Amino acid sequence: MKYSKLFPKTIREPKKDMVAVSHKLLYMAGFVRELSAGRYELLPLGMRVFQKLVNLIDKEMEAIDSQRFSIPLLQPIEFWQKSNRDKAWGSLLMKIKDRNESEFALSATGEGIVTEMVKETKPSHKDLPIILHQFIAKFRDEMRPRGGLLRVREFVMKDAYSFHTTEEDFMKTYQDFYKAYSQICEKLDLTYYPCIADSGALGGDYCHEFQIPCEAGEDKIAKCDTCDYAANLEKAEFVRDEVNKDQELLPYKIVDLPTNVAKIKELAKHYGLPENCFIKNVVYKTKSGKLVIATITGNMDINDFKLAKVVGESELELATNEDLASIGAKTGFVHSWGYEEHKNKIIFVVDESIVKAKNLYGGYKTETTDPINVNYGRDFSADIVGDVADPVDGVICKKCNKGKLKIIRAVEFGHIFKYDHFYTSHHDGFYIDKDGSQKLMYMGAYGIGIERAMAILVESHHDARGIIWPKVVAPYQAYLISIKNNDLGSKIYDLLSKANIEVLWDDTEKSAGEKFANADLIGIPVRLVVSEKTGDKIEYKERNSDKTELLDLKEVVSRLGSVK
Repeated sequence: MKYSKLFPKTIREPKKDMVAVSHKLLYMAGFVRELSAGRYELLPLGMRVFQKLVNLIDKEMEAIDSQRFSIPLLQPIEFWQKSNRDKAWGSLLMKIKDRNESEFALSATGEGIVTEMVKETKPSHKDLPIILHQFIAKFRDEMRPRGGLLRVREFVMKDAYSFHTTEEDFMKTYQDFYKAYSQICEKLDLTYYPCIADSGALGGDYCHEFQIPCEAGEDKIAKCDTCDYAANLEKAEFVRDEVNKDQELLPYKIVDLPTNVAKIKELAKHYGLPENCFIKNVVYKTKSGKLVIATITGNMDINDFKLAKVVGESELELATNEDLASIGAKTGFVHSWGYEEHKNKIIFVVDESIVKAKNLYGGYKTETTDPINVNYGRDFSADIVGDVADPVDGVICKKCNKGKLKIIRAVEFGHIFKYDHFYTSHHDGFYIDKDGSQKLMYMGAYGIGIERAMAILVESHHDARGIIWPKVVAPYQAYLISIKNNDLGSKIYDLLSKANIEVLWDDTEKSAGEKFANADLIGIPVRLVVSEKTGDKIEYKERNSDKTELLDLKEVVSRLGSVK
């Protein structure tokens, strides 16, 4: 491909609202353009990377006996209603009606539809396992699309689904996908952590996210520095500090408190104690209007997902000032007990950290007083005790009981799910067993977002000059620059093309500096330079190295051909 023919050309400056590195670089280098919020056009360079990612993933799927298929984007809403997924997805699910007023869901995920497809074949035990994958557009009406391709409303996903006779058989395939996803990450030269995670709106109770460290990521994970434990914060388990564990239980007291002392940091300074010696309350509200007063030690934060799960809710929202006023409370002065006249509208929850601690401060704060030496079980109790806390850097890993957890910002590359009978039970997903009886199939699902994968690659592989594409998915193998000698450039371009080397040749009249800058920005793995100075040789430089070499054409072809 000649750069003079390439659509579009590079841009030297990003737009002001672009924050993520991948968003800036993919735009400036001419890989993507935004059509509307959360919807992106893949330009020719972007499409080449996209297709190579698809090909790489497709090969890994075929290696574990997955067969490629495809389903329609418009799906009758009744198939979503069978498993109540239409309500679980809520406003994320985009819908449309045809001329006959029949309602359809725009593809957001495919579990229900694929289960219907498989069950219609009336599979026997001899037909299972069945493993299928597709590359299909997804539509999700995200409230706040951000980070360029990291969080969008329309994208292509590699979906895969598997159906089994037994849980044991399913787990074999689950491990196959686990290994395949690991291999994909390794081929893309990505640092990755398979994390225990929550299934969210997709259902199921067991899954792993393949998380990639990324400063622009919206996820946080906890990774042990000693063992292989890694988990999304909403599933992370850790050993709680046993605050004041060597102390005797001291008498409960009420002490005077200056009116200007209210926040945990201020209280810690006032009393000369660490923050984990204090009680902190956060108030949430259920869909039915009940208030949830969650109590935790002052050094930690409440995890919304964990809290929702322990109180049996799909989600919670933070209580408003009006909500607090309805029980006679206000921000900064919420109690861990009391409110007897409002008992029917409050759920008291305490984190495990509170139960393990002794002689805490707070819990029934007023503007001028503080309780001290507060102990759970003696001085107050709760409706629910559970793990509702985010871990903090340095807490002890619960798996190995010796390593420390590090909190890492990350972005999800892929997700694998164990559904058991969740979908097959709602969709009559039966198979015929050896004895002729009908039994429900076990099911799993496995996803990778292709455009997000592109963004993750740029987040992971870049420098101050631009993108550094891994060779396996780079849009071209080499970026050819001819300096003041396009005749020589044309000759080398033709010879490389005949050798089946993918080359982008900068045949423009721009300065050498401009050409070098474009090469670095676009990020093609190898830069080739020909000029009067190089003579009958070609200057060879890899994008991730400062080393240059003078090679003959045969050596260049040999090197480039070896990485195809």
